[in-house]
Amino acid sequence: MRQWTIINDQLRDLGERTYVGYSYEDIKAGKVEVLPEDYDGWFPFARLCYSIGDLAITSGIFEALKSKYPKIKIAWPSDQYLRNFHARYPGIGFGNGIDHWNYSDKVTSIDNVHSIMDNNPHIDYYFNEGEFDHIFTDHERAYTSLQQVGDDHIRSADEPMAEQILRRFGFNDDDIKNIDSTPKIYFTKEEEVEFDKIIKSHVGDNEYGCLLFAGRVEKYKGRWDTETLLFEDAERFKNKPVFYYSQFDLENTKWEEFFPNRINFAEIGLSIRAQLYIKRKALFNLGYQAGITDASSGGDSEVISLTPYTTMHECVVRNTKCIFFDGRVKHF
Repeated sequence: MRQWTIINDQLRDLGERTYVGYSYEDIKAGKVEVLPEDYDGWFPFARLCYSIGDLAITSGIFEALKSKYPKIKIAWPSDQYLRNFHARYPGIGFGNGIDHWNYSDKVTSIDNVHSIMDNNPHIDYYFNEGEFDHIFTDHERAYTSLQQVGDDHIRSADEPMAEQILRRFGFNDDDIKNIDSTPKIYFTKEEEVEFDKIIKSHVGDNEYGCLLFAGRVEKYKGRWDTETLLFEDAERFKNKPVFYYSQFDLENTKWEEFFPNRINFAEIGLSIRAQLYIKRKALFNLGYQAGITDASSGGDSEVISLTPYTTMHECVVRNTKCIFFDGRVKHF
């Protein structure tokens, strides 16, 4: 795999590696420089992927960094920086510019950034070109173990990417255990009032859940014949009102029996921010693994995802339950 970094606003290839990142054993041995204990400098950071899920699973690192390094100053790229940077590198693993991560003409990659990153109190500055010599990326991570996937592909072994990034910059095992780095989304007071009214108008003061039956990956769009693996959990929440989004009609399915009181996100026309707020406040999120559900974790909602992958690798999120097509269940 190729390791990339950003130097003077240019993408630099650091060469072939067994896996993106560095061995945590090398970091503990002092072979890789980390942030000093009382670091009080800038930490400019950019992701190299911009779907909602990509952004969400690393969104908790900023609060975590400030928990360990209270004097650190965090910088995130401006919209214009992202457009300019990705326009220069339309090939090298990043699709056709940043618009590769668009969900539609109405929900673009830049919209994804705002859906996850807006109102983040731990971001001190939005940088433009020429302001930092070195910008850290999600390729700066430290793996604790690796696993073979297929004949020639190696991935990390189910430790969240957020934790791997934090290890790379000086977090030890105790830090990882005690500092929360799960997905973080911050809402304004005005948003909270507006979105709470939406919830109340549909379910009153009742507990509710969220269902998601959709996949962004082309071969996983539509209905999965393994959804029965979710039925045991669905039974626990039976008859709760639910907000949902589905690529197939839930009428005349088992889901209609489980959840007769359903509110279709697609019909009420909410922003992604509003949907995320509703999902994060839900008693449960149940359905197919997707980035927007990963983004909904990190709070009090019980998250149960049916995933088509054999392992979640570094895309796993703590405090979630994954059910695999072969029936395996793993609590992360």
